[in-house]
Amino acid sequence: MDILRKALNAVALLVILLTQSSSYAQQKSVNEVSANLPHTVLRLPNVHPGRNAVYTYAKRLLTESLLVTEPQYGSFELVVSDQETAQERQLRSLEHHMLDVTWSVTSTERERQFLPIRIPIMAGLFGKRALLVREGDTRLNDVRSLEALRAYRAVLGYDWPDTKIFRANDIPVLETTYRASFRIVSEGFADMFPRSVMEINEELSDKSLTRGLTIDEHLIISYPSPIFFFVGSDNQALAGRIAEGLLRLFETGKFQALLLAHENFREGMALTEGRTVIEIDNPLLSEQSRLALEKFLPEFATSEAVPSFDAIEPVAPTQAVTQ
Repeated sequence: MDILRKALNAVALLVILLTQSSSYAQQKSVNEVSANLPHTVLRLPNVHPGRNAVYTYAKRLLTESLLVTEPQYGSFELVVSDQETAQERQLRSLEHHMLDVTWSVTSTERERQFLPIRIPIMAGLFGKRALLVREGDTRLNDVRSLEALRAYRAVLGYDWPDTKIFRANDIPVLETTYRASFRIVSEGFADMFPRSVMEINEELSDKSLTRGLTIDEHLIISYPSPIFFFVGSDNQALAGRIAEGLLRLFETGKFQALLLAHENFREGMALTEGRTVIEIDNPLLSEQSRLALEKFLPEFATSEAVPSFDAIEPVAPTQAVTQ
């Protein structure tokens, strides 16, 4: 697709793909991997509580992008950390060579420190925020504007870009840990816990986290906030491989089909319907990432005709992938 190659050029990814384009065109079979190519072990973060489905999707997408590039780069193995780590620590682990790949909401600061692959893997839905509130609390039903929303206090994580985004829009924020955020709303110390529409239903089903809470049925807070794969700042080779693999999956429709087959994505899209949407600014978004959203999101919007991922013949792995 021309639009996709232009998109990668716009977000400075095409530069690292050009050296691979001729070898891709010459491949006879994506399953033929040269014995002379290296085997690569890639370390991933552990699943975060309440995000099992999102984690599984991201890991599957990464796996498929690595499988389709085996003829150029060799076989691989994914090893999952045995420790649960917070978002910012996962990123710092890339620089300390404790992890090789992670995925995260992006920001200009994170892009300065780490190397992003600027292809939005969740189609921008992490910037669509539904609200966890106390059961029986209907005060947000009367909110119709950003000005009115500013009368209520959100709770968000210490190291999250979202915390800075909300504060930049003059929305009061109480900072704490992920697990404590649910309790703080249920006990009335904050009015709302904004959660991505892709994760909020899964979190609500975990009553050890969300006892006494429910999803507000009225509001969506929306801001541009893509999730990218990240690697260490000195790992351009791995960034190039992942970017090339994602582009190929996009061109064949497998990327879109995998996302559409993700139940959390479908639930998230349903949650955005029929609600009052309050748009806020994201001053942390780089121009390159803004362009990535502009280029790729229309492609996801027109992907409903893509067949389900299960209907597409998968690329057979040459190495077992750890679970």
